[in-house]
Amino acid sequence: MKTQQAYATLPHVTDFITWLAAELDSKTLFKHEYVDRRNAAKWSCESLYDAYKSYRWNFPGNDRLGYKSGISSAANAGALKALREDIIAAGSDDALVLQATIDVMAWGGVTARNVDWLKANKHGLGRTIQAVQSALMTGDEHSPVLQSKALRFNSGMTKVYSLLCPGICIYDSRVAAGLGALVVEYCKAIKVAKVPDALCFPWAAAKEGTNAVAPKRRNPSTGTLHFKRLRSGSHHARWNLRASYVLNQLAERARVLDTPFRLVEQPVDIRLAIENSLFMRGYDLGAESL
Repeated sequence: MKTQQAYATLPHVTDFITWLAAELDSKTLFKHEYVDRRNAAKWSCESLYDAYKSYRWNFPGNDRLGYKSGISSAANAGALKALREDIIAAGSDDALVLQATIDVMAWGGVTARNVDWLKANKHGLGRTIQAVQSALMTGDEHSPVLQSKALRFNSGMTKVYSLLCPGICIYDSRVAAGLGALVVEYCKAIKVAKVPDALCFPWAAAKEGTNAVAPKRRNPSTGTLHFKRLRSGSHHARWNLRASYVLNQLAERARVLDTPFRLVEQPVDIRLAIENSLFMRGYDLGAESL
């Protein structure tokens, strides 16, 4: 894949993956805690694997696809399997693709605006999504399809393409925050004062009211280490490909390491388990550390 070949050669990319693989089970670097704003419950983890084991996403059931509501990593993986099979089976049939993508948005809790767009663009929707799928599978972030101003690529659509494209992770505000926090630890470890361009994974704000009493922090920037804001469209697609490369490479290394991540069982795999850990840690990065 072009992105893998080009991105891997950029400064710090391989070094970051190597460092993270060596520190994957650290009990000090990745300790974290916060209060879940939805139920006031305290969440904490001692390590990345602990964050995965504490994964929670409360999704609704789907009678059409035959899965019940759930919250655990295994339950979510089961729902995603059903959603993946459904959207693949839909092919280019606009009506079937519309139903399948709406169900994905419902699972991810991102129906607002996304469903409006899907319905408004129903005609040709199947071909549109297949074109983006094909472009992502080539791994070429400079593909005309991924550079198009008409491209819709956001937190909702990344969930759709993660199902259609093997190896593509969900890159939403929580995963972005979790990944950025790891980059911060890497920068501190190698004593650099600026985030390397190739590791400057952009962040997005949490969806909450402007007057939230306890706003969630998803910007990993701290001190002189600054990250840019995530923009929808081609910018989001580019960094989704890059994040996917990092997580896939990390998962490959984890398979030959003595790490508890090797204990994950189907339908969850190592890459998804690592993604889930970032999702959980990225809910709220807490107070900025200097």
